[in-house]
Amino acid sequence: MPLYIADYLAGTARLTTVEHGAYLLLLMHYWIKGEPPANDDIARRVTRMTNRQWAKSSSVLKSLFCDGWRHDVLDLELAKVIEKSTVASANARKAHGDRKPTPAGSQETNTHHTQNHIDSDVGKGRDAPDLKLDEGSPEVERLVEAFLSAAGFPDRSRAPPGWYNLVDRAALWVKSAYPANMIIQETRLIAAKSPSPKPLSYYEKVFATAFAHLQQPLPTVPTPRAESTYVRRRPSQRQTVREVLDARIATAEQHDHSRRCSEVRETAPRLLPRRGD
Repeated sequence: MPLYIADYLAGTARLTTVEHGAYLLLLMHYWIKGEPPANDDIARRVTRMTNRQWAKSSSVLKSLFCDGWRHDVLDLELAKVIEKSTVASANARKAHGDRKPTPAGSQETNTHHTQNHIDSDVGKGRDAPDLKLDEGSPEVERLVEAFLSAAGFPDRSRAPPGWYNLVDRAALWVKSAYPANMIIQETRLIAAKSPSPKPLSYYEKVFATAFAHLQQPLPTVPTPRAESTYVRRRPSQRQTVREVLDARIATAEQHDHSRRCSEVRETAPRLLPRRGD
């Protein structure tokens, strides 16, 4: 949306800071939708103003628009953009039609290479259409219909006015090798999250980000070398009750045997005299 700062400041000198923000929001809404707000309530919602603020500033804001919230300057700028896009599209089709034919062998090779590129990158998925690079071709028209259906506009006549160059944009999506199933999936997600339609530039940013993620290689994690460790197994120190009792009985028997041997030595007759006798 063009903004001529000198003209803007000259026509809005009486606005407060809040009214400047409200006026710019109304202009941006006008530019995206291609038409003014349907009524005063929608205009108030666009400005994000409270009822009290709107009651105080609505008359000042209305003075900057024509009847029905029309804006002559924006209508003129929108007409220039549409005319420029139409001329560019016509020139592109004319240049394509005036293109000199290449030799038969070279044309066959280029066509085969192009078709393989499209089949591998764009036509991924069972439900994805087989798209070509010709702008305005039936394949591009099929992508346009699929995009509109995913965005919630099965009838093309109900598409937002700001999408007037959708066919040209769809041809660029195909030339950028965006997979059709990716476009449809991302469009459905955007439509589910946003109650109002987004501009085509918003969708293109989402498509570019999603395509960049698809192009990234899968992360590889090196597998560490297997390590072996030796752990000495300690004997179990747990004993059963029977083992404990057997050990105590053996100790008692050994002690009793030692006591008996000492008693025998005390009472046994000496066969040799004591030393010193």
